[in-house]
Amino acid sequence: MKSTNKGFGGKDKSIKRRLSDDFEYLSQIEKANICAREGKLLDAEIIYRKLIKKGKFNHSTYHGLAFVYERLGRRREAFDSLIHAIKLKENYAEGYADLGRLLQNAGDIKNALNYYEISLKYNPNLFGAYLNKGNIFAKLGSHKEALDNYLKALEINNKVPMIFHSIGIILAKEKKYIEAELNFQKALKCDPNAIYPKIELIKIYLETLNFEQLNNHKLFIDKVGLLDGEEISNLLTFFYLNDSPKKQYLRALNFNKKMNLRNNNLIELKKNKRIRIGYLSANFNDHPVSKVMESIFIHHDRSKYEIFAYSLSANEDEITKKLKNYFDSFICIQNLSLSEAVTKIRSDNIDIAIDLMGHTSKNMIKIFNERIAPRQVNYLGFPGTTGVTNIDFLIADEFVIPKDNHIYYSEKIIKMPNSYINSIKYEYFESKKDQSIISLPKGSFLLAAFHQTSKLSDEVVSCWTKILSKTENTYLWLKNLNIIAKKNLMSFFKSKDIDMNRILFAENVDSYEEHLSRYSSADIFLDSFNYNGHSTLVECIWSELPFVTFLGESFASRVGGSILHSLGLDELICESHEEYVDKVIFYSLNKEKLKKIKNKIKVEKKVGRFFDQKKFTRDLEKTYERILEISP
Repeated sequence: MKSTNKGFGGKDKSIKRRLSDDFEYLSQIEKANICAREGKLLDAEIIYRKLIKKGKFNHSTYHGLAFVYERLGRRREAFDSLIHAIKLKENYAEGYADLGRLLQNAGDIKNALNYYEISLKYNPNLFGAYLNKGNIFAKLGSHKEALDNYLKALEINNKVPMIFHSIGIILAKEKKYIEAELNFQKALKCDPNAIYPKIELIKIYLETLNFEQLNNHKLFIDKVGLLDGEEISNLLTFFYLNDSPKKQYLRALNFNKKMNLRNNNLIELKKNKRIRIGYLSANFNDHPVSKVMESIFIHHDRSKYEIFAYSLSANEDEITKKLKNYFDSFICIQNLSLSEAVTKIRSDNIDIAIDLMGHTSKNMIKIFNERIAPRQVNYLGFPGTTGVTNIDFLIADEFVIPKDNHIYYSEKIIKMPNSYINSIKYEYFESKKDQSIISLPKGSFLLAAFHQTSKLSDEVVSCWTKILSKTENTYLWLKNLNIIAKKNLMSFFKSKDIDMNRILFAENVDSYEEHLSRYSSADIFLDSFNYNGHSTLVECIWSELPFVTFLGESFASRVGGSILHSLGLDELICESHEEYVDKVIFYSLNKEKLKKIKNKIKVEKKVGRFFDQKKFTRDLEKTYERILEISP
């Protein structure tokens, strides 16, 4: 009988060759994966591409290559590689989930959601898919859908701090502060070094006036976000907590590093028949910024300017309907992907794009980062630097940004001849004093402070406490607060032996006109710091209600000073907390002097430049023309 060893030997050799090839493939894949993890992206790309060229690949090879492309900023190639991966493995849930994430990052929400649904069909236990779906719904304001997805993610994995963080943010937006705080604490339990949950906790303490906890976090507040590469969220939150323009600048630069900052000045300035101005905002509705901007939209010289509005919000109200009449074009870009929005705006050949949001909620910073116009400007909506290279200019005035502070802005500073802030549309302010709004004993002196909760620092409230303790028949009238904030604030006043009957809260009203009518019932308005009132102070002045302000170092803390300086009322600007307290007390005891200030405001309303909205618009247009003459 012939031996069959040869046959077996041949088969054995084939198996060995195959095993050798498999080993080499796996070895090369592992090498590529290690390179990718260590940041040696180009080395990893070379290995992945060699394997594909040799025909030694599967779905994971293309997925690894997509990972590399994404981190190199080559998003189109990353997307194509993932498409190859799912072609090789039809039920590749992880591939579909990453496709969704790529599209989500690009702003293509509709298709991102579609890919997440497909991924979950193939694998219902994909934590990341639920988390990212939740993030999309959260951004859209669909809180129920967001929470539903977050809770499904939590069922899969309760050890990831991000999921508790995300749930906490939704609960905080719904003003469920206790539940939100609990979730942020859980996030920190998972990762004690996590920065974002701690920042959100601080935000809750601001909203609930928890001064004790804010003081406990003082060291963290002073230091976080300042080291190179240390990114933080909620830049605006730190405007309330810190008055250093240098720190604000460093935080903005670090925050924006994750956005892959560009320096793309490739859009050529073309000569249109009329200068084209594009205003970008998510707040073309009942919002303070739109109230301040409205008269500008109305008074633009249409013989020289074409006015475009790009809205990031599909939610419209009566104000939106009215504002639409003032633009040559009003376009909602909320449902467009980032690339679609950029393409659309570029196609309109805008000369100057105005960012009315900065780093506020629902902002459009990523659009500006891609460059949509030859000149890009930060104006009004964000009182500080954006830190974005492609935002070329910031419109301010000599008062809010002194020359010595220019170094703390990534933008070139362009200054208006008077205050940078406009007065609000005239007809809003025809209300008369209504004594029925509030009833006080004869001879009382009413201090008003209708600020949002986050602006009420312990330093501000301490000053108010001193004013009340040093005066008689003086009452403090505040905006209605959430239950927890009101409880904490009243406890603070009680600890300083302030009679609780001297603290009043304005009830919520149905109309803007009713809100405005309240100003005329007060004797003097108390500005906040480190973040001054903005539109609130404009409302004050039009109502002929003087305000006292403390002058800080940062943009946000000098707005009150800018308004008063433009009115020739520098005597109401204070350079210390002590002066702030003493000045309010002085006017409470010298009502005739206060009356003279009110009369001065009344005269300014008739003839002063601060109230001349047509003149302000002309000055702003001249500023735009200067911007066109300056290289970005």
